[in-house]
Amino acid sequence: MAYVSLLGDSIIDNKVYVNPGELSVKEHLEDQSGYVFKQLAVDGHTTKDVINYQLDSLTNLSTHNVLSIGGNDLLGHMSFLQSSLELTVVELLEQAVGLLAPIKKRYRTIVENLSQQNSNVLLCTVYEGNLMGDPYYSNVAFASKAMVSMLNDIIFSTGSTFNVDVLELRNIFTKPEDYANPIEPSHKGGEKLSNKILEWVNR
Repeated sequence: MAYVSLLGDSIIDNKVYVNPGELSVKEHLEDQSGYVFKQLAVDGHTTKDVINYQLDSLTNLSTHNVLSIGGNDLLGHMSFLQSSLELTVVELLEQAVGLLAPIKKRYRTIVENLSQQNSNVLLCTVYEGNLMGDPYYSNVAFASKAMVSMLNDIIFSTGSTFNVDVLELRNIFTKPEDYANPIEPSHKGGEKLSNKILEWVNR
């Protein structure tokens, strides 16, 4: 019997974003299998919250740990993408790397901790969202892809360092209907994600 702990943010804790009668990611997982799923993920949490709260709630019963975190860390730096400062390309990239440095450090701390558990670990990348046409996000829709790519490079690199699996969410959330709003998973997107998680657990 698999015991799966789900850590992270609203990519997993998306119940408030789906319509009545629709399923969250955790509910999809439970609906499609007889495994036990413990949800530690909390809507709005960042890498800081995972370190301060979620890791302490892990149980040694877990056979599998799934982590989906980082998107809210990027949202916290949205002002960087909306800045009107005139900078060179080198200066912009240096600032971006500087912004991501503490996120990278916290992310590695989380994965190092998870890798020391007697369980399998799956890291989820950050998807790009459905930002085009949204009044708040559309002006940074393309620029945000670069920041997402830089964060996902950290996730892939960390996964390789600690020899754990990585699930590429950009290959799963590919259509507007996969999102309940510009940045949250819909019933359909959550089902696609849960299918991939279960494939990993069954493997």
